[in-house]
Amino acid sequence: MPERGARLLPLPTADRGRQQPADRTTPVAPVDDPAGLSRHAALRALASTPRGLTEGEAETRLAELGENLVLPLPEPTPARRLRSALADPFTALLAVLAGVCALNGSWGSTAIIAALVLAGCLLRLHGERRSTAALRSLRALAPSTATVLRRAEPGGLPLAREIPTEQLVPGDVVRLAAGDAVPADLRLLRAEGLTVDQSALTGESTPVPRAAVDLPPAEPAAGPFGAPQLCFAGSTVVTGSGTALVLATGPATRFGAAHALPTAGRAPRPAPGPSAGERGMRRAVLVLIVFMLAVVPLTIGTDTLLHGWSGGLLPFAVAAAVGLTPELLPLVVSSVLGRGSRRLAQDGLPVRRLAAVGELGALDVLCLDKTGTLTTGRPVVAGSLDGAGRPDQEALRWAAVVAEAALLHEEPGLLDPLDEALLGAADEAGLLDGPPPTVLEVLPFDPVRRRSGALLRGPGPRAGARVLLLKGAPEELLERCDRAADGTALDPAARAELDRLVAERAGQGLRLLAVARAEGGPRLGPHRPADEAGLTLVGFVELLDEPADSAAPALALLRESGVALTVVTGDHPGTAVRLAERLGLPVGRVLLGDRLAGLEPAEIAALGVAGAVFARCTPEQKAQVVRALREAGHSVGFLGDGVNDVPALRTADVGIATAGAVGAAREWADVLLGTRDLALLGRALAVGREATARVAAYLRIALSCNLGNVLSMLAGGVLLPFLPMQPAQVLLQNLCFDAAQLSFAVSGRAAGPGPRPVRLRWGSLAGFALAFGLLNSLSDIAMFEAMRQVTDGFSAPAAESMFHTAWFAENLVTQAIALPVLYRLSRTRLRPPRPVWWAAALLAAVGLLLPLSPVGDRLGFEELPLAAYGSLGLVVAGYAALLGAGRWLWWRLSERAQQRAQQRIQ
Repeated sequence: MPERGARLLPLPTADRGRQQPADRTTPVAPVDDPAGLSRHAALRALASTPRGLTEGEAETRLAELGENLVLPLPEPTPARRLRSALADPFTALLAVLAGVCALNGSWGSTAIIAALVLAGCLLRLHGERRSTAALRSLRALAPSTATVLRRAEPGGLPLAREIPTEQLVPGDVVRLAAGDAVPADLRLLRAEGLTVDQSALTGESTPVPRAAVDLPPAEPAAGPFGAPQLCFAGSTVVTGSGTALVLATGPATRFGAAHALPTAGRAPRPAPGPSAGERGMRRAVLVLIVFMLAVVPLTIGTDTLLHGWSGGLLPFAVAAAVGLTPELLPLVVSSVLGRGSRRLAQDGLPVRRLAAVGELGALDVLCLDKTGTLTTGRPVVAGSLDGAGRPDQEALRWAAVVAEAALLHEEPGLLDPLDEALLGAADEAGLLDGPPPTVLEVLPFDPVRRRSGALLRGPGPRAGARVLLLKGAPEELLERCDRAADGTALDPAARAELDRLVAERAGQGLRLLAVARAEGGPRLGPHRPADEAGLTLVGFVELLDEPADSAAPALALLRESGVALTVVTGDHPGTAVRLAERLGLPVGRVLLGDRLAGLEPAEIAALGVAGAVFARCTPEQKAQVVRALREAGHSVGFLGDGVNDVPALRTADVGIATAGAVGAAREWADVLLGTRDLALLGRALAVGREATARVAAYLRIALSCNLGNVLSMLAGGVLLPFLPMQPAQVLLQNLCFDAAQLSFAVSGRAAGPGPRPVRLRWGSLAGFALAFGLLNSLSDIAMFEAMRQVTDGFSAPAAESMFHTAWFAENLVTQAIALPVLYRLSRTRLRPPRPVWWAAALLAAVGLLLPLSPVGDRLGFEELPLAAYGSLGLVVAGYAALLGAGRWLWWRLSERAQQRAQQRIQ
């Protein structure tokens, strides 16, 4: 009878001596149910042999099936990056303005705006190219290879050699050893003491045993990664060795199929959508477009009704529209974010996407994976108990003896991390003093029976007696024990009490290792499984995951900086809660992943902000938590290291991968921690908030001043008998102010991340622009009236030119005052850098001195009388006083609003 699910293809017979053409290949049948196939059936299904494929067969399959890339590298082409940059709504707005200026014949304005658009796009492309190059360099430092058996020709002998994992194909036979990354989905042909770390796939921190069983177990495997004869891409070999058949590569692996990009016939995954910062920016652009569409016809219509049509009216209206637009926004944003990206790269934090720097500044919720992210991934001995749960060192002592026996008979570099932890704890407790025991036989870890041990020669008067020591999973070892260390029989009541102890410790986040022993008389021959009957239970060793040294202070800094933290893991809830408590995280509700389906996104978001622990989560459930937080209006980050974290990394506003993250997680993360020091998170937060604060400061000042100028121009159309300013003068004024704002791109070093996230909230920006824009316009109208007095109701000779000169000077001087004053309104402790002060001084000097220069004569400016300068000084002084008072009032109102919002969250 054939095995269940086997495809009976002829087994290749070339190895028996009959030569076949080297280019002849057998079609590869798809392996629909790998868990249901025996070893020989899997070989037949893939037209392979235990001695591997020939080089010709491998090359043919590689050409047909493609490279073994579990996920494609998310690196867009330069053309795609350029299209993305040009498709930015603000860039499109500037392009439209350039087109209007060209139609109007204003070639100077057209060239200036087009140059700004081009400079912003090139700067953005340059920053992303440098980040991509840094990530490529990191990948090149750790090339990934696999040991594969290949033959030169069908009748040749197999040779083991290292090849890049990308060149593996289904049907290859690979060898595994401790420390190797599993390169594809595999079916074990041979295994000796093999355990694999699947934490990157499942979130479980405990290595799982693997065995080359011929026929699958009768009972179904626990979960998609539970079959004992299968190993999956994304896992790592912890102990032992093995030989395996490659079942699937690339997107056909279990992980690749689960997270492949949408294809025809499949419903696409919901796109993550724009981040909070991007939404705020887009709203700003939309409002600017609407306001511009209203300003141009309103300016033309009002002035035509009051003063009649003139040839300079249309150029003036276009100039007013250009003046409303902060043309340098793309350039300033790209410069600030690019500088932040370079600073992070210098600190060991490569950034793939420039926008991620801004998202770091707005980050207010960070979701944390547990295993390998907050922990070292290595077990730590927490205590030693007797069979009754009382503290006792005997269990640790005998477990360390077994570990020492393995150390003496194996290569030190292949020592199991658990044995290493046992030896370290026993040595610190002084339990290893004295000569080591005589080891008769080492019993390697048996993945089926889930235990390891050692056979020793009895010491002292019992010399010659055989002492059997075993350590392993309690549920397996307790079945072999019939008495406790004090001689008490293990009756059903006692066994129930032991089960309760194991469950209780698991609920506390501890994993128990059972230790048992048996003594027998001297005899010849090796250890037999029958010797494991009638064991004496020595006790248990308590194990837990060791937090990373930098985790607790790093998380404390994040909490002090206003970031809500929530643990989202695939591990046991007790383990996750215990770790959170050790790291000082306040734990709210504990929620299992299968409960998320019954909750609304708003409920999930509220639980996450309150510090809930989400345990036993699948990759999609992790992404569901992140998605719910984003839909609630939060800027969400995700810190992870495994392939099971990739959906969440892709869904988050900013995905952060740790230094030890698997390749898929690194490729899809926005930010990569260069070392295991989680203190880098604080550094990333500080740089991101500083960058976002500078962008916010630019938007506040640019929008308020530009809005004030446009309102003043509309008012001038009503109050003045002539145009408030010539089109060339408007564009020159706008160019000078824009040039001064380039100083925003120059930044110093931030002292820390600041007390709160910095977000580009359009409601706050719009309110600020309206309030301070009206204040700016009020000072302009005061200047109108002052010049009316100076020019005798605008009847004096050259009254129009003098008015244009005075308003030009007053505009640039008041904008120069606004630069440093409004810059400090940020929520962070950000202060204006020195270049901003120099730019403000230079802008004021240009406003006062340029009209007196030969350039001023050509632009139509006129020398002002002394009385005009006196009026100008009074207006500027009044504006400065009102600006300072307005800034203080806005600061207080903002602080109160933030306090109320924080109270509602709590």
